[in-house]
Amino acid sequence: MSMNCIFGFSLFLLLLVVLNIYFFYNLSVEHRPATFKLPMVKSEPIPPVIKEINEYLNRLPSQYHTKNSKFVSVQRNLISSFNSSGASLDSVWQNVENWADEESLFPYKNGAAGQILQAMRTSQIAFVDNAPKGTQLKLLLVLKGNQKLYFKPKRYNLSDVIRGNIYAGYDRHNSEVFTYYLAMVLNYKWVAPSVIRRININYDILAHAVPGLKRTMVKNSQGSDCIYGKCYYCKINETVCPDSTGHIEGAGILYLDKYFKVNKSPWRHSYNSKKMEWENDKDFCKKVSSLLSTKRILNLIDIAIIDFLIQNGDRHRYEVYKHKILLLDNGKGLGNPMLDELDILAPLYQCCIISSKTWQMLELVSGGSLTETIQLLASFQGEKLTTDDHYRAIERRLLKVYATVMYCIGKHGSANVFHNIDGI
Repeated sequence: MSMNCIFGFSLFLLLLVVLNIYFFYNLSVEHRPATFKLPMVKSEPIPPVIKEINEYLNRLPSQYHTKNSKFVSVQRNLISSFNSSGASLDSVWQNVENWADEESLFPYKNGAAGQILQAMRTSQIAFVDNAPKGTQLKLLLVLKGNQKLYFKPKRYNLSDVIRGNIYAGYDRHNSEVFTYYLAMVLNYKWVAPSVIRRININYDILAHAVPGLKRTMVKNSQGSDCIYGKCYYCKINETVCPDSTGHIEGAGILYLDKYFKVNKSPWRHSYNSKKMEWENDKDFCKKVSSLLSTKRILNLIDIAIIDFLIQNGDRHRYEVYKHKILLLDNGKGLGNPMLDELDILAPLYQCCIISSKTWQMLELVSGGSLTETIQLLASFQGEKLTTDDHYRAIERRLLKVYATVMYCIGKHGSANVFHNIDGI
């Protein structure tokens, strides 16, 4: 055989190998969701339960990748509630003050949600002080009419990625606002209204600052007045300064002037290398079930699902009002769009129960409807709350919530997983 023949035959074999590799690659990715990005995983061995959930993720029914037509009417009602204006500030605040209901923390029907957010954005400030409690800088804004807002200032740009532990970094102001919309879309109404607000350092802060706040302000090298505040971690060299227009952006969070009971979360994360009991005990939920009611555990699972979607691993305690857990202090979400800490879902996959109402709502927001609706509702206030990477991450994590429930059904059966309890 001549050298030319040998070369030609070798080239043919090489081309055949390349074509086979290409064919099998395309076959393997054919059914992969278009928006799915492989998230980072921890370096230590993956627990068996996580492996099993990932197996269910790979064979989720197509319905969880497509939009549910039944959500259209729900979305229409949300739009009606948030896309509203025209009410006087006095009537809005009077509605808030007189609100007493077992269904929601604040009024939201008949346009009330949008009216409250607009009032929070535009009401004049009467005075400003350091917020009395907390680990990070936040201000207390008292508005004309005596309504109060907590103000968490912007620390990061939307595109910043927070690396390290799940609770690393400063609070993200946009996470507070995002979580409000997320909870409302998921029909979890025990959350304080939150909105992006920009306040002027001279006209809104210095003109109305109490002496105590002024003592926690310094000038930077450009001569701007900056705030380091008064809190557990506040430092004089870690300030918040106005932008080139003299404004500070932040999250305005409606102050809850009510009594609530504070509890330690059974599934709280450790702030050091020490493992918590729930991380080592496969039967941890049995112990929790002997201490808490099924209703409370279902409520904790609702919170865990929301925390998992935003990747908030800092829920070391929870507040209860009218026997419902409040979604307060949500600033540690939206840190890293490529990180999915599945152990935030431990209450779900360890107890393997979920409220039937919660599951029905989760099924309604499949196929991109969840993040599409959040973006739509936020647009009524003219705000972009986070990056496209984070929106894709929310949808990816939602698929993992579906997979976790499928894992529970496969392990225990539907009758033991879904629970109908009043108020859940």
